Amino acid sequence: MSKSDNEGNVIRHHLGNYVVQTADRVVMCALSTRLRKQLEYPEAAPGSRRRRVQSVRRVRVIDPVAVGDRVIFSEGADNRGMIREVCPRSNKVSRRASGGSYREQLLAANIDQVVPIVSAGEPDPDWILLDRMLGIAEWQQIPVSLCLNKLDLADEAWADRVMRPYRAMGYPVVYTSIISDAGKEVFFDLLRGKITLFMGASGVGKSSLLNWLQPGLQLRTGPVSKATGEGIHTTTHTELVALDGGGFVGDMPGVREFYLYDISPEDVPVLFRDFHPFLGGCRFRDCSHVHEPSCAVRAAVDDGEVSLERYQSYMRLRERP
Repeated sequence: MSKSDNEGNVIRHHLGNYVVQTADRVVMCALSTRLRKQLEYPEAAPGSRRRRVQSVRRVRVIDPVAVGDRVIFSEGADNRGMIREVCPRSNKVSRRASGGSYREQLLAANIDQVVPIVSAGEPDPDWILLDRMLGIAEWQQIPVSLCLNKLDLADEAWADRVMRPYRAMGYPVVYTSIISDAGKEVFFDLLRGKITLFMGASGVGKSSLLNWLQPGLQLRTGPVSKATGEGIHTTTHTELVALDGGGFVGDMPGVREFYLYDISPEDVPVLFRDFHPFLGGCRFRDCSHVHEPSCAVRAAVDDGEVSLERYQSYMRLRERP
């Protein structure tokens, strides 16, 4: 890093603009061409200062800088910065980008924990989506806690039953309701002093929970569509929100689909924590846990040691990671 360079953390990303927090100020930045595209130069005259671009490699990553990244940037005369380099990451959360091409979409980096949020109703819980979010956290070895929100829309017996398999796997579960004020202190203690990424479908209450935890924040929220029963997108950018008690929460747009990037069907069993005790017990070392005889995972499902719903999630995820 040269004397003219600065270092800071990306705290907000929206439409190609990045807000970087340094020790003493906030700078609006853009990406350098080198980061946006991988440029290939002719082999001749490699030391030339005025090399002409021969070609551009296929872009594999959408938005190669994410909220939570530590970056090096230079500052121009207009007080705007240019991000030149991304420092090594401890982890990242990403998914396969929508559209026909196979590209990675970065969501956040250098996260202390992921908190997938599921609502007890309005919209109904999407367990397949939850298991996909848990899978990417397992792949990156990021600690996870679960939040069942809108507890006022369900009875305690139902809430206990649906979250029991996840508690049995060792995932901490917090039950919250903005209406009844349930779980507020427990949830705040869970977030204190950490960089947390909220994940979940549109309408589960991610922004509402932040407004509840941090009075005066006034993040935009919206209702659930009566026509589809799904949440309506209100958060349009990803941002790290500072908490008064210490720590940051990454608030990101809700997702309806979450497909994993660079994970093969053979890798999928590792993403399911409840499969781990049984993975070495199959007759065949390359068992897919789908059709082979003497499969320890399917035997665990039959014996009730792995829930049928989780196994069905596995089958869906294996078909289309």
